[in-house]
Amino acid sequence: MTIAETAAAPVADAELLGIFQPVFDRIREGAISREQDRRLPYEEIGWLRAAGFGRLRVPRGDGGLGATVQQLVLLLIRLGAADSNIPQALRGHVGFVEYVLAHPDQEFRAFWSAQLAGGALVGNAESERTGTFSEQATRVTEENGRLLLNGTKYYTTGSIFADWILVGAASSGPGGPGLVTVQVRTDAAGVDIVDDWDGFGQRLTGSGTTEFHNVEVDRRFLHTRSLDSFTQTVQHAVYQLVHLAALAGIAEAALAEISGFVRTRSRNLFNPAVAPAQDPVSLQVVGETFGAVETVKAAVLAAASTVGRTSRAQLAGTAVDSDFAAAEAHVFGVQATVIDLVLRAVSRVFEVGGASATAADRRLDRLWRNARTIASHNPAIYRQQAVGDYVLNGVAPAARTLALLGAGPVPRG
Repeated sequence: MTIAETAAAPVADAELLGIFQPVFDRIREGAISREQDRRLPYEEIGWLRAAGFGRLRVPRGDGGLGATVQQLVLLLIRLGAADSNIPQALRGHVGFVEYVLAHPDQEFRAFWSAQLAGGALVGNAESERTGTFSEQATRVTEENGRLLLNGTKYYTTGSIFADWILVGAASSGPGGPGLVTVQVRTDAAGVDIVDDWDGFGQRLTGSGTTEFHNVEVDRRFLHTRSLDSFTQTVQHAVYQLVHLAALAGIAEAALAEISGFVRTRSRNLFNPAVAPAQDPVSLQVVGETFGAVETVKAAVLAAASTVGRTSRAQLAGTAVDSDFAAAEAHVFGVQATVIDLVLRAVSRVFEVGGASATAADRRLDRLWRNARTIASHNPAIYRQQAVGDYVLNGVAPAARTLALLGAGPVPRG
């Protein structure tokens, strides 16, 4: 099925940056104080909502901004440099938009395009502490003609800021048993979202627990998860791109903060005859960090470009299995390299400041803590194995991931 995109002229990078960079700058101003006070960024996400960030990928003809995947990732990097919590808080929304764009049901697409164009944000509720991927404890059941959602989800990142939640569940209702997705409003009766995320990094992402107690589900929003919904999609590659963009943003923030620190120092403890900004060690570390930042950004944007090509082919009805596999392999393939470069960069910046760089009011430690926490999601070592299997044996990364999660055998290429 062909899903036609609007014929409107593409939006330019400069136009998007003109809209959003001032918002990112405002967000950056309060990043350290939010970290110190552990204040969730409700207001800041509201600024982004008002500016249209949630409708970036919605076609212009449907009330969106018509941004490409690469433009989306460019903006996520800039946002991550301002505050890396916020790209992750919007990760569920970003993935859901891709789900909507490629959904085969025209009425479903029309409803959600209108919601997204109107400013609605969508959170995510997939992971569980009790169930597994293929055996979800969260369930949709039918009682007296009503569909009811019950269960508990963890890592429901961003849902506390959202209007809707995309929920993965098991169902024994219409269509027989199987895995399904549903969307429910965050203010619906029986939805309880708790900010109990206790990780040492990314502390302001709203990645806590969401409970569902007899939440009524609209039948229009119940969809069975077929094998194709996992393999014939760019959604999972885009989810990972959000993490990589946040990491690239953290590296960019590290460069900016350590450069500003060096420029404002009045003394150089170990080499007092040389001004801090002329100190060879400072020059080397800053130069090395600059190189790491540019390498990371280039790698992430190149992966985004590959995903964008596959997305365009999917929306035009021309994408084939190899397109989706190549998109995921590109994203997963750069993941470990990006992580290594960013973690090294946010550790090395302390080499130029001595003990002064560890001052609590600078909160430079948040850069390492946030990067380490993001890097712990979707462990890179599994991704490397999946990419190796793709390169050597032609196994699509999505197929290997499904097999590891207990959802079936790995089809060999």
